[in-house]
Amino acid sequence: MLDPALEGLFLALAKAEDTVSRLDARAQTCSFAEGWAARVDFIEASGWGWVSGEIVDLEDLVLHDAQMDARLPDQALRATYGLVRARHRARRAGPELQSSAGALWLAGYRGEPPSVAPAPLEAAEPGSAPGEARDLAGELVHQLRALSRGETDDSGEAVEEWMLWVRRLPDRAPALLRAAVALEGWRLVNPLPRQSYVGAVIVAHALRQSGRTRACLLGVEAARRALPQPRRGFLAPTLVRLAYWLQVLSLGAEAGLAEMTRLDLARQVVLKRIGGRRAHDRSRDLLDLLLARPLVSAPMAAEHLGVADHSARRLLTGLGASLMEVSGRSRYRAWRL
Repeated sequence: MLDPALEGLFLALAKAEDTVSRLDARAQTCSFAEGWAARVDFIEASGWGWVSGEIVDLEDLVLHDAQMDARLPDQALRATYGLVRARHRARRAGPELQSSAGALWLAGYRGEPPSVAPAPLEAAEPGSAPGEARDLAGELVHQLRALSRGETDDSGEAVEEWMLWVRRLPDRAPALLRAAVALEGWRLVNPLPRQSYVGAVIVAHALRQSGRTRACLLGVEAARRALPQPRRGFLAPTLVRLAYWLQVLSLGAEAGLAEMTRLDLARQVVLKRIGGRRAHDRSRDLLDLLLARPLVSAPMAAEHLGVADHSARRLLTGLGASLMEVSGRSRYRAWRL
């Protein structure tokens, strides 16, 4: 009979494999995949801010990204927007991002991206206990415990240590299980406390580089907001912690699927409403902007369409009930699909 913690780990792995595969397959055929991915970036940043105690409105993040801030950006907004910038960079980067220089570039400590991919390492041979071979889960737990004893005060050295350690994880472990181990390892080392999101972005990028995901950059931070920590928090047993990270990946994929389905339904409703309009009408272009942004203001729509603000507001209100005004104020109003 399996140990309950081990059984829970592999049940969480099976669910994560299913949901991540369905999300990636759906993203490959989605006509507005880029807009959906941009939405996930902002949702992830908002979720990380909530977990880290930097509460920032989603509207402020979107306006800051468009350089149309309604107020002077504060430290919390700049820190949270760092995750949006990091995900933008990771989506365009290649294998050179899987290095300490790449991690520091994502964190904003380097002005130029790395240009050379790290040299491949040979996978470490599985360790063995006296008289018996260590199983996969036991080996991963052993490597995590070894990593927790190798912390350093220098951020660059700590990132490099984590990178080398991740590249030595056994190849026979499923990709998502390796991702969960890498996320837990990042938590143990904590090389960039003020940019703790970097580890999750690098792990998601590694999954994409390896081909486990092809059309999406998995999100972690928003799911961490919705999923409570294990009963004993950071002191929970290692297998429970790994199951927690797999549940985070699964929940993030489920949320991505739900958001894609909701956007597709709203898109079909709006297209049906504007289907009979004249050919020069800009409503379809406005719909593309609404699909690409979680929130849209009248100045943003006016700049995107090249029309006056009052014309943009008229087009926004003309899209019907599928468009919701979410700011609740008379100035700097914002709408979402």
